[in-house]
Amino acid sequence: MLPPTTTTTTTTDESNNIATTAAMTQNVEYIHLFPFRNYNDWVRSAIKQQYDRGGEIRCRRVMELWDGGKCQHDRNEIDIRKYSRVDLDRFQDGVVRRMNQLGERGKEEHTFLLYLHRDLQRVMELVSTTYQMPMFPGTGEKLKGTRPEGTCNESLVEQYHECFSDDLMEFRWDLPENQLWKPDGAFLMMSPKSSNQQG
Repeated sequence: MLPPTTTTTTTTDESNNIATTAAMTQNVEYIHLFPFRNYNDWVRSAIKQQYDRGGEIRCRRVMELWDGGKCQHDRNEIDIRKYSRVDLDRFQDGVVRRMNQLGERGKEEHTFLLYLHRDLQRVMELVSTTYQMPMFPGTGEKLKGTRPEGTCNESLVEQYHECFSDDLMEFRWDLPENQLWKPDGAFLMMSPKSSNQQG
């Protein structure tokens, strides 16, 4: 369920853009797919990915970001801002802002579908059948292939939890220090009857 709507003020140029967008997206349904993964499993997998990227050298680089209570964001897979729950909050807020801007001029429907990350293939087949959409090119392919043996020291998992996990439920993605990129006011453009797959 989306949060309650709020009132916003827009300029003349913004109003013209909103009117154009509303006209282009009349009666459009958006399907947003977000993978769910157990938080601790995600942490371990993301740390493993750091090892796959550069072995112990990469592990030490991440550790330096967190040593001494610095707890700096990494910007790669282990970044808490990329955990699906945080990403869902960010994206949902963006959808609410868009719906507030369009108001009655835009008749859009947004469906948020959370799925177990291992069930992507089955979920895509279900979406394809339900909405009579063709499967996306490349669905079912495994891009990572066989991952090398080994991972970072277990202490890195503990260090991550000490830095970030207590704040997970209250994480404020909208604060300047928690931005993944510079905000530019843009909203993801999607073609009619398309789906947006996250993660």
